[in-house]
Amino acid sequence: MDPEASTQPGRTRALRPRRFFYGWVIVAVSFLTLFLVVGTRFSLGVFYVAILEAYGWSRAQTAGAFSLMLVVHAAFSLVVGALFDRLGPRRLFPLGGLAIALGFAACSQIRTVWQLYVFLGVVAAAGISSLAFVPHMALVSAWFVRRRGLATGIAYAGIGGGQLLLAPAIQELVSAFGWRAAFLILAAVICATVVPLTAVFQRRHPEELGLYPDGLPPPAAAGEAPATAAAREDWTLARAVRTPAFWLLMLVVMGLGVMLNTLMLHLLAHLSDAGYDKLLGATLLGLTGALRSLGGLGVGWLSDTLGREKAYTLGSALAFGGVVLLMGIHKTAPVWPLYLFVLFYGLGQGAMGPVYAAATADLFPGRSLGTILGLLEAAYGLGGAFGAFVAGYLYDVLGSYRGSFLIVLAAIALSCTSLWLAAPRRRQRPGKEEKP
Repeated sequence: MDPEASTQPGRTRALRPRRFFYGWVIVAVSFLTLFLVVGTRFSLGVFYVAILEAYGWSRAQTAGAFSLMLVVHAAFSLVVGALFDRLGPRRLFPLGGLAIALGFAACSQIRTVWQLYVFLGVVAAAGISSLAFVPHMALVSAWFVRRRGLATGIAYAGIGGGQLLLAPAIQELVSAFGWRAAFLILAAVICATVVPLTAVFQRRHPEELGLYPDGLPPPAAAGEAPATAAAREDWTLARAVRTPAFWLLMLVVMGLGVMLNTLMLHLLAHLSDAGYDKLLGATLLGLTGALRSLGGLGVGWLSDTLGREKAYTLGSALAFGGVVLLMGIHKTAPVWPLYLFVLFYGLGQGAMGPVYAAATADLFPGRSLGTILGLLEAAYGLGGAFGAFVAGYLYDVLGSYRGSFLIVLAAIALSCTSLWLAAPRRRQRPGKEEKP
């Protein structure tokens, strides 16, 4: 076969380098989509507090709807990965945006707790899963190899950017118009932006436009060292699940799910209990998102040269230190540990997501990456559902979040240790010789 011809059936465009690489358009649209969709999901703690105040339901009962959202996310992740591999982003993503808009619009009309479970925990959750971490990391990883860590870090930064602006913005909407109107406004914004953007601009593979990954010829054609067999392999889900590395990655992402979702849902409630104003709490929640973006960009780029494990350890150490500081925050505590928590936790947890995604693409490259990430993401959903619900339950029983924060610390340690054992460093990257 002509090396300059597309490998996709029915496509005949020649593969060629270009001065401007369309992959950066893919990254930009992914950034904006994650900004709105996942940035909103990580700001749902604002609605959690508002609904608690409106109906007086217990924290465990209300948190159960958000946990169900993560259970649905877990169950739907494998389906989404397979659908992404089959349908591509131009068909899957707009459908996801419409489901989110429908779910949020219905949430604006809830009167009973079961309605919150159905509309947020099922309908909106299915839409968010269609537009969340898994399909976007699979998409960006298909367009980049040499700059995979940087590209996934930029796209992932959309989550933090969304959290930075949307958490305080949603709190302002809730304060000014009520939480019902806030749900409706979010539904309209997502429907008017995410649906058309993804339908028009997204593409599944660079070959669809006659391009190479990274916009450059393969290493051998460029006169560099050839890629190893591991980098050229086209992994399937069936092959991946037979490796210890896959199951270690399951532990990596389960720990991530516990850490991120426990704090995403309960941080604002914890700060309110400590006497902080809701808008200040939402602003600080947003600041963790801004730092999340910086952490993802900086450490994602660093992982391309330093290695995935070392970069992930750096992020884990920062997040661990931040949670330790958070445990010391109470009504009579000084304010400086709170700001250090925002700094350490924001940078740390922001670094962990894109590094994990890049490590998965290193270990299991190929056209089934979306399906593989989808099954791994199921562990994220289950870990998140566990953390979100147990934190509410333990608060109802013990009157504090201390036990929940200890669980979060254990989850961070488990996640980091498991990535080292999965050892993506042993997979040679294109253009580099594998070390014995």
